[in-house]
Amino acid sequence: MSTASKASKIAFWAIGIIAALWNAMGCINLVQQFSAAGVSTLPPEYQSFIETRPTYAFIAFGISVIAGLIGAIFLMMRRGQATALFLASGLGAFVATIPALNAGIPSLVLGSAMSIVLAAIFALYASRTRD
Repeated sequence: MSTASKASKIAFWAIGIIAALWNAMGCINLVQQFSAAGVSTLPPEYQSFIETRPTYAFIAFGISVIAGLIGAIFLMMRRGQATALFLASGLGAFVATIPALNAGIPSLVLGSAMSIVLAAIFALYASRTRD
């Protein structure tokens, strides 16, 4: 096995694992938002945002992280559906970001924007790594 081939295999698994971990953390955040006890552990400005954001943003966030996690699993399984799932994840992140832009919480906007960028990177990578 050549060095380049070894490096590309390592990169493939590293990207797949990073995508899975990023989206798994998002899924944990989603589950945390289902309970008042979970929300109460967050900073006050986040609590306020979660309590007042539109339902569509919550649904879009759920679609984003769940599609992203399944997409990461499919990526590591080398399934072609990973690309579509990452695109759905990016679209969900984009829709979920709309109310975040008005919230005035810089870290929330940064995290939302990062989700969109990562979903696009993962979708591009998945589209190029099919067998």
